Amino acid sequence: MKRLAKKFAASVLALTLVIAMGTTCFAATWGSYFVATEGWYEGAEGKLTSNKASGFTAAIDSVGWMGVWGAQVYIDGAKSGNAKNINVKKGQTYTLSFTIKATNITKFAYVKVATGDTLAYSTWVKIPANKTVKVNKTFKAKANANSVYFGLGGDIGDREGVSEDGDATTRYQVFRKQFKQEPADGLAVDANGDYSSSTLITVSKFTLVQQPKIKSVKSTKKGKVTVKFAKAAGASKYKVKVGRKVTTTKKTTVTVKAKAGKKVSVQVAAVAKSSGVAGAYSAKKTVKVKK
Repeated sequence: MKRLAKKFAASVLALTLVIAMGTTCFAATWGSYFVATEGWYEGAEGKLTSNKASGFTAAIDSVGWMGVWGAQVYIDGAKSGNAKNINVKKGQTYTLSFTIKATNITKFAYVKVATGDTLAYSTWVKIPANKTVKVNKTFKAKANANSVYFGLGGDIGDREGVSEDGDATTRYQVFRKQFKQEPADGLAVDANGDYSSSTLITVSKFTLVQQPKIKSVKSTKKGKVTVKFAKAAGASKYKVKVGRKVTTTKKTTVTVKAKAGKKVSVQVAAVAKSSGVAGAYSAKKTVKVKK
């Protein structure tokens, strides 16, 4: 009865991303919300045991059965006041990449880039037990976004229509598209059906960085190419590829040597501040090097 009373006391809390929640916040890095730890026993119990810009470790004592948002780890500008950490713009192209591992159990994680309930991008990740999965996604943002959320709770069965889980319909649509099966079937392997299963979920090399846009490519001097491009959100430096040669720079205008008289392709990639990992290269532009 005591635990049931806790459930009802906490029932005013919603599991969608748009409603304020009790949180454990870490300055300028990741916040967390483990629902059972906060008193609603169907959710996940746990805590963050490591936390830095490049990733985190979530020690989950039980994954629960009330959906992925029963355990959340996030960067959210609206909650932390650090909106500059995530600054995704509608129509721009970004690279989202990280490695993720779950001990003991096969786990599904849901990752979304959003502002509140407005989705810029989302994806599911299947994590076989004790295996490290590398995720690398390039996407064009559907909307502006100032947050990234990892949903790490147990999402077993069909939660569409559950009033506290307004996000379910959208994320299940994404699941069907990715895995070509019904969520109720595919997610049945999550925690092998044991909602009390414990796991350590570790995310590392977290990268969310904008793909640079090349403004101009010119060759006005013999054997040299000058590349100008726009600053990319989340970048600490850039890789400029001219032909096969790659130059690393912090500037947004760079002149590099190239073989005179040869036609070369040019691309630029941003290197993320958080992880030091480079995002996807921009679309190619070509130029003939002056003789």
